Amino acid sequence: MSKTRFWRSAGIGAAVAAAGAYLFDPDRGRTRRAKLADQAGATMRTVRERTMAKARYQKGVARGVAHKMTEPFQEPVEVDDETLLQKIRSEAVGRWQGSKRDIEIDVRDGDVTVRGPADPDRAGELIRLVESVDGVRSVSDEMTVTQGI
Repeated sequence: MSKTRFWRSAGIGAAVAAAGAYLFDPDRGRTRRAKLADQAGATMRTVRERTMAKARYQKGVARGVAHKMTEPFQEPVEVDDETLLQKIRSEAVGRWQGSKRDIEIDVRDGDVTVRGPADPDRAGELIRLVESVDGVRSVSDEMTVTQGI
């Protein structure tokens, strides 16, 4: 055996002996072992929870990819005008950065009319957001462009 292997083995043996003496000490060994078991259990629970969270996330990612792949083959779902109006309010008007106070939206058979005052920089943005909502066939822009809203 070479000197390096001897000293490495001796060092490992000394570390194992010190750990044994620490854990099996007649006065405090039982407490130390219980504390070590509690810490190991907590670490295992944390690892399990993080692994499960990552698995749930990846499951959602896989569902999203599957949905995107099958979406072109699905028939578009027809929605009634009231449902479409609610979708426009939540998906388009809700994300719009302009003043929502006086905006009026009418829906008839998927054709949308947007009325109300808007800042010139924001008016086109609202129309684009409304057009992007699923179920909207056309958008009629009857907004009044005003300064300082």
